[in-house]
Amino acid sequence: MSKVKIVLALIVLFTNTLFSQGRDDKEKDKTDPLFASAYKKYEEKNFQGAYLDYTAFLAKFPLDVNAMYNRGLCAYELLDYKDAVVQHSKSIAAGRKKYDGYYSRGLANYQLKNYQVAILDFDTALFLNANYAKAYTYKGASLNELKKYNEALIQLNTAVSIDKNSENAFYYRAIVKYNMQDYNGSVADCNLSLALTPYYDTYFWRGLNFISLKKYKEAIADYDTVISHKPKYATAYYNRAIAYYDLGNYVKAISDNSKAIEYDPKKEVAYYNRALSKYELERYTEAESDFNAAIELNLTDAKHYKWRGINYYYNKKYLLALGDLNTSVKKDASDETVLYYRALTKYTLEDDKGVIEDCTSALAINKSYDTYYQRGISKYMLKDYVGAIDDFTESLKLKPEYKLALLERGVAYYQTEKDALAMADLNKSIELNPKSERAFLFRGKLKKYMNDLPGSCSDLKQAKALGSIDAQEELTKNGCK
Repeated sequence: MSKVKIVLALIVLFTNTLFSQGRDDKEKDKTDPLFASAYKKYEEKNFQGAYLDYTAFLAKFPLDVNAMYNRGLCAYELLDYKDAVVQHSKSIAAGRKKYDGYYSRGLANYQLKNYQVAILDFDTALFLNANYAKAYTYKGASLNELKKYNEALIQLNTAVSIDKNSENAFYYRAIVKYNMQDYNGSVADCNLSLALTPYYDTYFWRGLNFISLKKYKEAIADYDTVISHKPKYATAYYNRAIAYYDLGNYVKAISDNSKAIEYDPKKEVAYYNRALSKYELERYTEAESDFNAAIELNLTDAKHYKWRGINYYYNKKYLLALGDLNTSVKKDASDETVLYYRALTKYTLEDDKGVIEDCTSALAINKSYDTYYQRGISKYMLKDYVGAIDDFTESLKLKPEYKLALLERGVAYYQTEKDALAMADLNKSIELNPKSERAFLFRGKLKKYMNDLPGSCSDLKQAKALGSIDAQEELTKNGCK
């Protein structure tokens, strides 16, 4: 039964706004020290100082639209996006109806996740300046957030056609293409963006694409770069852990997920993926605590209960396993793996009828040799030997040299007194597995009924030597010496 995992990745967006301050009144700018001071401080990236100076200037000249606009730029750089919207709105209302003002207000609304409102501002900016590439870029970015990917792609294509040196346009187009599952196209745009400016966010996205393309080594290299720029970036560690996991390097996956948790203790997906890695290493008790943490942090989809349930099964906590697998089935009854493991759990709890029901449901979804085998075992336990033979036969059709199915079909044939068929299966079973005590035991019993007492005694002695606890009783019955 294949193991299924879900890979989750969080995203980050960056903006390279490249704002220009308003200075329409040149004479006043030269003569007023507050405006000049504010302007200079902004250019020096002293945004708090610039904001205070513009505020002081506006106390003297309350209707100066450029100062309002510039104060909005300062608020944006100080990450006070609500105030940025307020300041730009005041500037526009007071008469500064320029494309950059609408664009700047749109960008602040974008950061506030007011995407529809942002689009209206970007549209106004484009009405005033039809070749404004940045407005096309962030209109495309807003449409991407609204999951309108085809529309977003049109806007970003336009931005690129206007400005072929816009790393932001290539960057956001890469994100849109990723969301459209055009991973190669997204990588190409990441490469174009990186050729212009090597932002670590772009490496982050290229790494995501490489994971989707199963180019895990390339993904790891990109996340190495991201982490070198931002050493406490939890999501970068988490995504690199995914790449290590898919390469089968579970130890490194655990290490990176641990780093992700260190820097973001509430990162539920990191607990979940660390649990999966520990599960793969058969560290079931350790995995249990991580599965618990993930679910406590509200990862409560069917798959989360499924894998904790399977982990409980291998950790021999069968009642807990049954509870989680029941929950998983309630959330998603179409997962054959859950039904199969619930059947295995029920088998350990001696609920053979429940096993048959779950295996039958699983087989309706996917024909699997091990599910046929497990259903056959429970039918055998309920003395439905003919039904068991049918299931073992179906299992062998899917995996012709499946030793367990071959052995148990031989035993079931023995129970239905189909001696020749039983002998053929048991002979083949011993050929495939010369250390099968059960095969020697039942072949020994069969040979007795076929009047081959020496052969029976020989097989029963071999079964006893291999550890069969039932062989001695049969040896005594046969009078074997």
